[in-house]
Amino acid sequence: MIRKLYKMFLLSLLIFLSACEKETPIPPSSIETKQISLEQDKAQSKLETIKLYLGAAELNAEIADENHERKAGMMYRTKMNTDEAMLFVFPYPHQTGFWMKNTTIPLSIAYIDQSSRIIEIHNLEPNNTNTVDSRSGKIMYALEVNKGWFARNGIKPGNVIGTNKGSLAKSVQAR
Repeated sequence: MIRKLYKMFLLSLLIFLSACEKETPIPPSSIETKQISLEQDKAQSKLETIKLYLGAAELNAEIADENHERKAGMMYRTKMNTDEAMLFVFPYPHQTGFWMKNTTIPLSIAYIDQSSRIIEIHNLEPNNTNTVDSRSGKIMYALEVNKGWFARNGIKPGNVIGTNKGSLAKSVQAR
């Protein structure tokens, strides 16, 4: 009986000690470090696009639906044509915020809910690293356009964005 308890104690001790073992992180190689820093210092490649309809206006929007695409966004880009935009697609509705780090193009952003309805519109200033947070916790999409585009086209909160396939959700999933 004592022998059995002793074995159980030793086994428990081994399990406990192995769980407490600290892993030593493996530093990235200099090649990986250089590659990461290079990727952060240039604009991401043009993304797949979708045609969006907002009232009588049309936009060709790049779709940023992967985490790395959303993080890079419009950073390091030097121009955006008047009918172009970037649509950020999130995996679930939430409160979000955007900043303009390494972004020199003046932009406006619309925060959009699951039903493709614009909830909020904000102007963003080039290279401003202060986050412009959404007031709503129901944001599923964000649409960046040239600054003032929404106002020039009479687009306001409450407007619904459409595509040739219907809602944003149907169009983004159908790609």
